Amino acid sequence: MKKIYIFILMAVFLISSVYASVDDLTPVKQNDCITIAQTCATCSYVNISSISNRNNANLTTNVEMTSFGNGEWRYDFCGTTYLGRHDVKGMGDVNGVDSSFAVYFEVTPSGFIDTLGLYLIFLIVLGGIIILGFSISEVWFVVIGGLGLIMLGIYSINYGVVGFKDMFMTWGVGLFEIAVGAILSIGAGIQKMYYD
Repeated sequence: MKKIYIFILMAVFLISSVYASVDDLTPVKQNDCITIAQTCATCSYVNISSISNRNNANLTTNVEMTSFGNGEWRYDFCGTTYLGRHDVKGMGDVNGVDSSFAVYFEVTPSGFIDTLGLYLIFLIVLGGIIILGFSISEVWFVVIGGLGLIMLGIYSINYGVVGFKDMFMTWGVGLFEIAVGAILSIGAGIQKMYYD
């Protein structure tokens, strides 16, 4: 019983640490647009000096932000091809004095940050269900675990896995999970139908 309590406490700790990250701007999914917003009620202009990625490649330079009244300035940036951190530097005339600002945002395959921990928890739980099914000779546990792997593979392909640098690796892992899940589910189902 103590092992179950320890497992539950570890799971709660891991899940809470997954959601503890904070960034200046909301993360964006690769190839989607992000709205960069600044607030300055006394500014007559707000410009973005540069948006650069982790390779220090300037993706955008010297762009005017659009005023939406009430001191809100926005710019829609759609150059999110590269994964990783993107730094935004800009300038506005706060009370007539040039003042600079700097924010950043993350571009991820899924649009979420730090989903790797949650992904690993799902993978461990599904692996545990499959191992339990084999150890107690209960076919339906293996079928359910295999179906869970298929769903995790589909999720991986659609939303990516944070930590992988490109979609090729994400697709490879996703297709592998789908294949293993299908083999386990179909094999266990056939075994249940014909050998029981």
